[in-house]
Amino acid sequence: MKNTITIIKKEALDTMRDKRTMIMMILVPVLVFPVIFILTSRLQMSVMEREQERTIHIGIVNHDDDNALQEFLGQQERVKIIVVEEEDQLEQLVRSDSIQYGLFIPGGFARSLEQVTPTTIDLYFTGARITGKERIDKHLNDYEQIVIEQRLEERALDQTFIQPFNRESINIATGQEMIGKLAGGFLPYLFIIFCFTGAMYPAIDLFTGEKERKTLETLLTTPVSRMEILMGKMTVIALTGLISALLAVLGLFVGIQVSAGLPDFLMSVVMSILTVSFVALLMIMLIPLSVFFAGLLIPLTIYAKTFKEAQSIVTPLTFLIIIPAAIGLIPGIEYNLITALIPIVNITLATKEIIAGTIHVPHYLITVISLIGLAWLSIAFCARWFGKESNILR
Repeated sequence: MKNTITIIKKEALDTMRDKRTMIMMILVPVLVFPVIFILTSRLQMSVMEREQERTIHIGIVNHDDDNALQEFLGQQERVKIIVVEEEDQLEQLVRSDSIQYGLFIPGGFARSLEQVTPTTIDLYFTGARITGKERIDKHLNDYEQIVIEQRLEERALDQTFIQPFNRESINIATGQEMIGKLAGGFLPYLFIIFCFTGAMYPAIDLFTGEKERKTLETLLTTPVSRMEILMGKMTVIALTGLISALLAVLGLFVGIQVSAGLPDFLMSVVMSILTVSFVALLMIMLIPLSVFFAGLLIPLTIYAKTFKEAQSIVTPLTFLIIIPAAIGLIPGIEYNLITALIPIVNITLATKEIIAGTIHVPHYLITVISLIGLAWLSIAFCARWFGKESNILR
């Protein structure tokens, strides 16, 4: 045990000296989310403010004798009406951004409204722009409401004639449950990726890097068993992955807290999730996961001859980690007895349930036990792989 601790101290010191590892393990997880949240929130607020203050140009082709709708739109704030001759021109003008919306009013439109017969107006817009068509929809809805009120007044009818009952929706899900079910899969997706990438660079450096520096052979000649060397290196690799994942979670919460524009209730729910029980339940899953990732990386980095070759071998493995992590984001995938046994998928789904506060303890225990089993299998495989001279001295 004493020799293993000595190896851990030695490898941890070597890892901290490697700038690439420290950047991937500490700086990237801590800074990436605050920067993303600050930039996106400010950009979103800027776009929304600019859109609300922007004068929208509406091209109108009016084949009706009555100009009531055209005049109504022209009276709205920050709206400019552009008269267009033919309907075919509207699409071209919207595509060229000469106008934001095109409106075609057919002949007999006003008469149809008076006679309460169906009629249609065509609205041209492009959904490819972030602004959408909310503003003109609001104006058209306002005009539609005016027509409805006129019809009710002419017939001496009350508003309840067209709205026979009120509907009150009662959402029994708490704010925490909503965030957990709808957005909770995003969090495990992130810390799983950072756990893997945080362990990747130390694994390459502590095995392939030492082979390149010709120091691995020297380490093997010391009066320390090969198993102790492996456990020392594996512990450091697993710890770097674990720390990277936890820092990613911390960075996410910090990013949410410093970002502007989020509703107060959302902020309170998000911050209430970061509790001792949440961190504890997360750690119980992350520890065997980081060991499992170390067990995946070590045989590959032992096999590689150079740092560059190790990167080319290990990098595609990232996609194999991303796929099951992303499965948890798919709506309809439930946390049950089967999914609780699927590696990585089970962590994604379990974390969603933990965030929502609806975790099923038996399923969670199955997930933890399966992860511990995978961790032990990876350790056993690494011990066998590291025990072969042909692999180490390749």
